[in-house]
Amino acid sequence: MKDQPVTFNKTIREAASVVVLRDGVDGPEVFMLQRPGRGDFPDLHVFPGGKVDADDVELGAQLAAPQSPNHPTQKFKAAALRECFEECGVLFADNESNPLSTHALQQFRADVLSKRITFKDGFERFELTFHDDAVLYFSHWITPPYAPARFDTRFFVAHVPAEQEAENHASETIAGSWQTPEIALNKYAKGDWQLIVPTITTLRMIAGYDNVNTLMDAVRHGEHRIPVTSSLHEKGMQYFVGTWCLF
Repeated sequence: MKDQPVTFNKTIREAASVVVLRDGVDGPEVFMLQRPGRGDFPDLHVFPGGKVDADDVELGAQLAAPQSPNHPTQKFKAAALRECFEECGVLFADNESNPLSTHALQQFRADVLSKRITFKDGFERFELTFHDDAVLYFSHWITPPYAPARFDTRFFVAHVPAEQEAENHASETIAGSWQTPEIALNKYAKGDWQLIVPTITTLRMIAGYDNVNTLMDAVRHGEHRIPVTSSLHEKGMQYFVGTWCLF
């Protein structure tokens, strides 16, 4: 019997993911979610994120233009901000003259998850403005062609607001927890967690910083970058292009 030819997946969907951070006793901690045992990549531990949709293009118009050729168009950050709210309840936006109460924030999320309203509808109803500078671009990955599903994903990092708490939702994920990058990587090494290469690499890139502010400052200036080897590139990490930022 002849070997079956390898079929490459040519469909690539745009997506965004955000690494939500807080300061812990042993340094920065990241909020990680466990996906359910279904879908293209079941049972994975991941960062909040998902596909870019049509509303993200319109919402992205409220965000600053890309800082350099390294940075993606605004729809990716809008998708990251929306998915972060839907998947872990953290909203990087507010109405400065009429801030959302904790109850209003929770109700807004519940309405979005139950599909009573869209995120864009609520964003406009509450007259919100994104905290653009609080969410920083981090890296770019494209799933290899042999994967069961392919995504063109932009990763961002953000410091959770002091007045908000991250919490997973049963309709979206199985569990959510705060972990240091080192503990998350150790769980993977022991076989307790399933992680994919972009997640592993991101955890390694954010490990070793003393606190979130130091990490965010490094990302702001592009000092978090690592050499993109041919092996990493084959696994999906895209090369950094030219100057990281314009300041």
